[in-house]
Amino acid sequence: MKRFVLLAVALVTLAACDAPPGVTTGPTSAPSFAPPAGSPPPPFSQTDGYNDTDVMFLQMMTAQYGPASELLKLAAERSANTKVRDLAAAMDVTQADELVSVQKWLRAWAKPLTPAADPNLHAGHGGLPATGPEEVKALRDAPAAEFDKVFLNLLIGHQHQAIEYSRLELTSGVNPTVLEFATRVDSSRTAQVTMMLGMVSG
Repeated sequence: MKRFVLLAVALVTLAACDAPPGVTTGPTSAPSFAPPAGSPPPPFSQTDGYNDTDVMFLQMMTAQYGPASELLKLAAERSANTKVRDLAAAMDVTQADELVSVQKWLRAWAKPLTPAADPNLHAGHGGLPATGPEEVKALRDAPAAEFDKVFLNLLIGHQHQAIEYSRLELTSGVNPTVLEFATRVDSSRTAQVTMMLGMVSG
């Protein structure tokens, strides 16, 4: 449990990755990200380009969605707290929509859907997703009285990592639509972390 709490409260300094000097031509169409209320997706231009940071950010987000979905589905099923269940269900729907869009974009650029497995390549932006089978099993095995605490601590750490990825993109990315998506990820995950920290301490 100590590891989960440390993940939840850690503030990691984001180091930007180097972007290549060349910019690659973008796809002919953009995915439709589910925007916040009142905020339509940014317009996409065929002249927009992308760089390795844009690609890496989308790949890292793709790697984030699988473990998060497992945690969220478990919470929607097992939590005795209505607020936790509702939050988990809403986040699961939103992130499933994001995953579809991100994968379409990567396919349009003819890029792999997953990031390179070498952890050394990701040391500067928070590493590969820290949530894996061990953490999912810990949540599955958590007794009912401890379930919400384990879930919230795990998800806080998981969403904080997405914030790190988005801030890397905002530092070094070039594609306007991906930058807009990164801004939304940063804002939404920061709000979620703040809300969940309140639930843990409440």
